[in-house]
Amino acid sequence: MEKYVAISSLFTFMIIISISVPCINDVKLDFSNFDDSFKSSENSFENNITGNAFLNITGPIIINSEFNASWFSEVSILESYGTDLLPNQSLGLRKQIDQFMGNNDGIINSSEINNFSDLIISSRDWNNSFLAGCCSFDYSSLTAIENEVIINPPIVGLVNNSTDSWGWTESANLIGLTDNRITRIIDLPREGALIEEIPLQISLPENWEFRYSAMSEIINGEPNIFVINRSESPVASNIRITIGENFPPSLSASRYPFSSSFISLNGSTTYTSFCEDSVLENPILEWKIKKDNQLVDTIQNAWFELHPSEYNFSHGEIASITLTCTDSHDTNSSWSENIVIDGIQPEWSGEISLDGGNSFDNFSNYGDVLSVVSGSEIRINISANDESKLPTSIELLTNISDGWRQYELNQGEFSFTVSQGSGVNGLHLSIIERHLEKEPTEIRMGLIVTDDAGNTVTEEWKIEIIDGNSPTILMDIMANNSLIELDKSAREGDLIQLIFSNSYDDLDSINNTSWEIYLDGQIILPNTLWSEEVEKLSLPLIDVGFHEINVIAIDSSGNSREETFPLNIFPKRGVDLEVVSQSLTGDLFEGGSASYVIHLKNNGFDDAHARVCISDICSKFVDLPGAEIESSTISIIEYDFIVPNNSELNISIVWNSVSANDNGVFFIEHDLEYETKNQFTLVILLFIITTVSIFFLRRGTIIGKSK
Repeated sequence: MEKYVAISSLFTFMIIISISVPCINDVKLDFSNFDDSFKSSENSFENNITGNAFLNITGPIIINSEFNASWFSEVSILESYGTDLLPNQSLGLRKQIDQFMGNNDGIINSSEINNFSDLIISSRDWNNSFLAGCCSFDYSSLTAIENEVIINPPIVGLVNNSTDSWGWTESANLIGLTDNRITRIIDLPREGALIEEIPLQISLPENWEFRYSAMSEIINGEPNIFVINRSESPVASNIRITIGENFPPSLSASRYPFSSSFISLNGSTTYTSFCEDSVLENPILEWKIKKDNQLVDTIQNAWFELHPSEYNFSHGEIASITLTCTDSHDTNSSWSENIVIDGIQPEWSGEISLDGGNSFDNFSNYGDVLSVVSGSEIRINISANDESKLPTSIELLTNISDGWRQYELNQGEFSFTVSQGSGVNGLHLSIIERHLEKEPTEIRMGLIVTDDAGNTVTEEWKIEIIDGNSPTILMDIMANNSLIELDKSAREGDLIQLIFSNSYDDLDSINNTSWEIYLDGQIILPNTLWSEEVEKLSLPLIDVGFHEINVIAIDSSGNSREETFPLNIFPKRGVDLEVVSQSLTGDLFEGGSASYVIHLKNNGFDDAHARVCISDICSKFVDLPGAEIESSTISIIEYDFIVPNNSELNISIVWNSVSANDNGVFFIEHDLEYETKNQFTLVILLFIITTVSIFFLRRGTIIGKSK
């Protein structure tokens, strides 16, 4: 018996399931219909919510008055997407209904669905339009006179069957109230309700338009009918929109080139416009060109170029230009001007003068090439006039430097200095290239004279810069085939060459330059064309000291330059001792005490030490400093000794130098008998002189007494 009861219960459960769950074909059909509905929707929220909402304000909108409006919305929501009206929205709608409005048995039945439908109807309370997800107007909510809500509920069945959709359709007739403001305010809620996830289209009464919203990036459409995509709002905050009665567009226009009341017959004049209106407005701009009150052209664009000659205008005729800006309400603003056509070009005259005194009375008569010496300052005086008595602008342009141009009005003086420029020749080139002949620099000069109508006269000249610069003299010094610095120079005895290879002329080949060179005021190379001798000039041997090289170079145009270079000759390296003086005094006999004094000078560059040796007995070492470029130091060596037992005194000078890594010795011989005889002769001579002096002194004394 219990077995049959169990089987009966199983069949009963299967029957319930078969009734509650739709067939597979029905599920596919329902999903397909939903997909088509989704594709036709203007917007969706993560593909879960689709639909549209419409707010139609029919008006009239008058200060402190009621106005009429209507609302319609249609919302379709996937059952897998939860509702904000029940807890745990993330569970999905079917599980929410089962848990919070049913018995949590995994199935939602018709009773639970009815309870949920009642919840939806109660939430769509149109006594307050703002809470209903629509809006408020001038800070007040709209009230429904009548409204209808039709629910498309979820289907009966298992909780996990969430591939279908549910939703509702609603409509309402509304009444709003205005205050005393001119610009009206519409506030839209953005708090996360489902109704906020679909696009809302707002339609305004005739001659009313959208003005401004801080969230204008999510608003599109036309000024009178526009759509707000609240689901695209980056913040959860109310969306404020201002509307107002339509105003004519704000219109302005300009003309380029600008002039007071004339435009050029043969030139081009550009007219541009600026028409400002509502953010969503796309006004239509239309230009009209009239000649003798006859329409000759119509142009719909923000700008256009006017070529009067193309419309057969003549000098002195008037062109009427009219611009109209029309908005979507067919309201417009206009701008117009009457402009005189000028077909006569301005005239000009001028003169050019150079700082060297040369001048041309009217340089327009000298063709399109002007020859000017490099380094000259060019001064140009130009005056211009116009037959129509219009102001004229004078513009002078040259390519002497980037962007060089100067302006004057009616009359002006312009000036600039011309030169070959550093790029023609210089150290940036190799020596071979530097020595080659160069083409002179050419400068372009342009003149533009324009009257106030835009008529323009242009002239262009080529300024040929002729040679006015002297050669550049660059000298190096080579000592014993090695280059040295000018301030270090060479040493006595070196083979010295003056190297001029780096020298150049700005235009001439180096072979067309002549050279003249002096050493300490004495000519060592007379006027000579460039040659290998000039390029590497060998000097004779030069004494130690400060010297001066004077170089004169002249190019083929007679431009000359003189440069002076120092040439310092230092003492030669090593030790070069010179005996300045010496003396031998004392008892110059065997065993006598004597003294030897010698004065030595070191003419070499390196320091040394020296001492005196007599018969293998030597004095202390004495410093002998190296010679300077201007002088050398005399050192004194004094040596006291006992006279040896021989007639000749062998004296030697012993020296060494650490810096020169050298040493040496030289001998000085003295004959002691000769020195003794000299001393005896000197003593006799002194005795005779003393005796004679005493004789004459006494004789003078006796004669004095006798008187």
